[in-house]
Amino acid sequence: MMTILGDSDTRRLARAYVALAFAQDVAKGYINERTEHASLHPLLSALDMSAKLLEELLEDVLPEEEEVEPRITQVM
Repeated sequence: MMTILGDSDTRRLARAYVALAFAQDVAKGYINERTEHASLHPLLSALDMSAKLLEELLEDVLPEEEEVEPRITQVM
């Protein structure tokens, strides 16, 4: 797939994904910590959807990993 994103754009997407994952963890912590934060469930759902979309974008722009065949080396 051909993309118009450059390396810096890909890095920014990756950083945004990490920041979003951190926000998800913080929100989950608040929800699990106190019952009065249960109203954050819709926010957590929105964060989950955003993370999924960012993950799909990153999968499209990051190069696929090639499987490397194990090499047998002989030590003499």
